Amino acid sequence: MHRINETNDEDSCFVNDSNKREKKMKGLKRLAGVLGVIVLLCGMLTGCSGKKLYSEEELTQIHDVIGTVEQMTKEFQNVITDSLPTLLGEMSSSSDDLMDFISTRKYDPNKKIIALTFDDGPSTDETNGTSDLLDLLEQYDSRATFFCVGNNINEKSAPLLKRMVSLGCEIGNHSYDHALLTDLDAKGVHDEIDKTNELIKQYSGKDCRLIRPPYGAANNDIVPANVSQPFIMWDVDTLDWKTLNAASVISLVEKYKEQDWDGAVILMHDIHPTTIEACKTLIPELVNDGYQLVTISELAYLKGVKLEAGQSYWGIAEKSTETDY
Repeated sequence: MHRINETNDEDSCFVNDSNKREKKMKGLKRLAGVLGVIVLLCGMLTGCSGKKLYSEEELTQIHDVIGTVEQMTKEFQNVITDSLPTLLGEMSSSSDDLMDFISTRKYDPNKKIIALTFDDGPSTDETNGTSDLLDLLEQYDSRATFFCVGNNINEKSAPLLKRMVSLGCEIGNHSYDHALLTDLDAKGVHDEIDKTNELIKQYSGKDCRLIRPPYGAANNDIVPANVSQPFIMWDVDTLDWKTLNAASVISLVEKYKEQDWDGAVILMHDIHPTTIEACKTLIPELVNDGYQLVTISELAYLKGVKLEAGQSYWGIAEKSTETDY
């Protein structure tokens, strides 16, 4: 996929462990089902035994069966005692993996998937801020990825980050103060990225998996060597930061959406009220046109692309044989 309007002016999940947990649960349920049937039959038999419908020998056999059931019950209790803590431990070992598992959605393979991404926020404006954008995404059962700058992450914006997580959206790192990372030394890069990662974790409860370098600049030796996450760039720059005009953003997106946008990553900024205004038209329009709006990690998973640390991705359309997220 070719990049559209690429500029340098401005600008997370599915694991095989769930299969193991599912097999354990199926085994436990099967054992419980067998015991339940045996207990039911024994109850029927013993209920009838009082009416002397059986000989002494038959009653002895029934009692032997009851003894066997009691022993099996004890063994079953031991299995539960031993396995359940391990099972629950596996399920709760990582809140990130558990959240990804819970928030997994079903996708229509016949529909195109694209990722809307928003940089520089979050915006705490009460009107046409990030909150209004989240309302739109929730209304249309859609997801997006928010690349936040660290100096916008604080107590005031914390509810927005938590809501992003609760809606199944993804939070990425956009440096601490929109620094040009390629102008920094190794320590400077670490300071910008590490501090923002810590703030994202502190206020959202989620580890940060993705980075979008300001201006899309990561093309030197220092930046990739000092960052432990993949760099997510874009296919389409809506130029919302430049025009500050909702109609212009809508027009540009509508111009290109008839192309092969399957797997496209679209760049916008949730700090501009005009962008939120544009999204009030674009999000329902894209959904009604058959697009599924997903996060970057969802897009990569569905396209079979393994995101590598320190690598730059201008769009996510290439397939890989490795999908072990």
